[in-house]
Amino acid sequence: MEKRYTHVRARIHRLFDEPPGDDRLAFGIQAFLAAVVLLNTVTVVIYTVPWLEEEYWLPLNGIMTACLLVFTIEYVVRLWACTSAPTLAARTTYRIQYASSFYMIIDLVSIVPLVFPLFFPRDFALLRAFRLLSIFKLGRYARKSQSLALLKRVVMRKREIFTLMVFFLVFVILFSSTIMYLVEHQAQPEKFSSIPAAIWWSMMTVTTVGYGDIYPVTPLGQSIASLFTLGGVLLLALPSAILASGFIEERHKQGESGLGIPLEREIEMLEKVGHLHEKGVISEKELEEYRHTIRILAGKKG
Repeated sequence: MEKRYTHVRARIHRLFDEPPGDDRLAFGIQAFLAAVVLLNTVTVVIYTVPWLEEEYWLPLNGIMTACLLVFTIEYVVRLWACTSAPTLAARTTYRIQYASSFYMIIDLVSIVPLVFPLFFPRDFALLRAFRLLSIFKLGRYARKSQSLALLKRVVMRKREIFTLMVFFLVFVILFSSTIMYLVEHQAQPEKFSSIPAAIWWSMMTVTTVGYGDIYPVTPLGQSIASLFTLGGVLLLALPSAILASGFIEERHKQGESGLGIPLEREIEMLEKVGHLHEKGVISEKELEEYRHTIRILAGKKG
């Protein structure tokens, strides 16, 4: 009986935290939870419209309460199923560690609005902010995505270039705001009153947003602004080109190696199933099955 109970708990843990890619039940659970998060977010956004809040107060609150109940059940189930350690002390220790993880903290914060009204009946703006935090839960359901994993690898591979671009962007903004302050201060002392005030203009110009609340009026200032606008267009186009080249390099690398999944991803998956076996979540037989599946995904026949 105890063995069956442990197996059920391990199965639930895999469905929620380590869902196999071909498991329809796991996919259904993840899709349902993601849909609830989106429904909750849309409802909270609609709730901020005064006339909708007044006219549809009851159904909107009903939907939000139902979503919070789903989040609460999800949190309790995840916490209960996260470990199958033999002793109470070991289970308690691991559950505390698990509850301290990023996504579990997000889960806990997401269900705060359910108990908040019991102590504070008024609908505070802070309460609505807590309700919107559930949107971060989508990161948990998307983290297994191969496309997201590919994007992370590309960003990490190109991180030095991106870091250099950020520093260069900061330099351009500071330099352009200084130049514009020197050129426009005499003509518009109220708008270009200082370099920090000119930074606002510089950010809007370099990023090509251009709100139009601050703009140069002197011929020299307009000429300089035109140059910085063109430079901003070119500068902001670079990240797209860098990402595109990174994707091509990554795909080319995978094609040359013959791997279905990258080596880094294969090692990560093997380590995860090893940790699950150490915690007693999966058996020795299941561990071998998972390892075999990972090798197949990696394009290895053995």
